[in-house]
Amino acid sequence: LVKQNSLYSFSDHYTHFERVVKALLINALDESFLGTLYDGTRQKSYAQDMLTSLHYLDNRFIQPRLESLASRSRWKEQYKERVENYSNVSIHLKNPENCSCQACGLHRHCKYSVHLSGKLYNTRTMETDDFMSHDKQVFTVGRICAERTRIYHKLKHFKFKLYQECCSIAKTEEVEDEQVKETVERIFSQSKDSGWIKEKYGQLQEYLNWADYFQDEKFD
Repeated sequence: LVKQNSLYSFSDHYTHFERVVKALLINALDESFLGTLYDGTRQKSYAQDMLTSLHYLDNRFIQPRLESLASRSRWKEQYKERVENYSNVSIHLKNPENCSCQACGLHRHCKYSVHLSGKLYNTRTMETDDFMSHDKQVFTVGRICAERTRIYHKLKHFKFKLYQECCSIAKTEEVEDEQVKETVERIFSQSKDSGWIKEKYGQLQEYLNWADYFQDEKFD
């Protein structure tokens, strides 16, 4: 705990983010990595640092914003669960109608439809679940709930989307007979040099700021 707290104090946010990217890259090449990280099998300092940084991303960056977005809404619990469980979302304009918003239950001028789809996944290990993988849900909602859904979903599934991109990069860059450690270091170095990691960090900051701004400006 002392070690974790000291890291929270002295590691800057970007350092944590780089460690998260490296952990996701390792898991993209070795799908057991995150599972053994969380179950305590891996005790080396580099692994413990990665675990601290994963907790930091989840608990210090993302979760407080999600809680704030949810607590300041009148969302039904069932709707919130759907947004959290489906990894893909698309929000479309539709013919407006005065009706009960299916997110918050209030009578609204509803002109948006929220389409949810995608596989369930474990938020720690990133392992996907094929159960009902083709299921889709559609909700008719008002403007504020549509905007809240957009940012809530982007934050909730940010790490998973980042992991999917890491998997795509790893698949493209993997070389036969190269050790996982060497492959990860090579891809990580290329991703730093190309500015990709900074770009993803900037995207996360944008989402966090968007959530903070939403709280300041929008209250149902």
